[in-house]
Amino acid sequence: MKEHLFNSSTESIVEFIQNNACEETENRFIKEHLSFIRTSVSQLCKRNVEAGKDDEFSVALIGFSEAIYQYDSHKGGRFLTFARIVMRRRVIDFIRFEQRRKMSLSLDYKRDDMEHLENQIEAYACCSQFKEQEDHLNRHEEFVHFIAKLKRFGIQADDVISECPKHFDARENMLYIAEIIVKDDQLKGELFTKKRLPINKLMAYISMSRKTIERNRKYLIALVLVLQENYVYLKEYVKRQTDLTVEGFNEAKQGSAASLA
Repeated sequence: MKEHLFNSSTESIVEFIQNNACEETENRFIKEHLSFIRTSVSQLCKRNVEAGKDDEFSVALIGFSEAIYQYDSHKGGRFLTFARIVMRRRVIDFIRFEQRRKMSLSLDYKRDDMEHLENQIEAYACCSQFKEQEDHLNRHEEFVHFIAKLKRFGIQADDVISECPKHFDARENMLYIAEIIVKDDQLKGELFTKKRLPINKLMAYISMSRKTIERNRKYLIALVLVLQENYVYLKEYVKRQTDLTVEGFNEAKQGSAASLA
C-alpha cells in the first residue's frame, strides 16, 4: 500500500479500493472514518451510538462498506455524502424491521403490558418519521443532481416544463425516442460528448419530422438523463405518468423544496 495514497482526495482513495480490491487499504480507510460513521448514525438515532455496543453502529458500518463499492464518481457528488445516504437507508431499514418484530411479539399482551405496547407504537412512529425525512433528503439531492446535469446541456428546469408536450401520444413518442438514444451507444455517446442532440443520426431511427424533434429538444434530453442516471424518484414519475409531465416535474420540484423547509 502506498502511503501517499492517503494524501489524495477521499474519492481517489475510494476509486483505488474499487479498482484494486485492496483489503488493507479498505480497512484503513474505514478505520479512519469510524468517527464519521458514529456521528452520522448518532444524529439519525437522536442519541449517542457506540461501536461494539449498539447494533445500529454495526449496520451503519456495513452500509459504509457497501457505499465504497457502490459509489460512482462519474455521477458527481462527494463520497461522504453518498455514504451517509447509504448508511441512513440501512439503519432505517434495520430500525423498521426491529420495531415491526417487537410490535408483532407484543400483540398478545395483557392489560399491564399496555404501556409497553404504547412505547413500541411511539418508537415505530418515530421510525416512520425517519423514513419520511430520508425520502425528502434523497429527493432533494436527486433533483439537485438532475438540475446540475441539465445545466451542462444549457437547459433550465423551466425549459423542461415549457417544452412538455400537451398530448399523451406526443409524450409517449418522446419517451420512445429517449429510450432509443439510451440504448444506442453511438447516439448516447455523441449526446453526452457534444452536449447536443444528434438529430441527423437520430432521424435514421424514427419516422418523425425533424421540426417536431427540434421543438422538443430540451424535453427529450431531460428524459434521456432521467433514464440514464440512477434517479429513483424521477424515474417513478416517468413510470407513473409515462414521462415528465408538467405536473410530475413540478411535483418533483415541490418535493425537493419541501425537504429544505
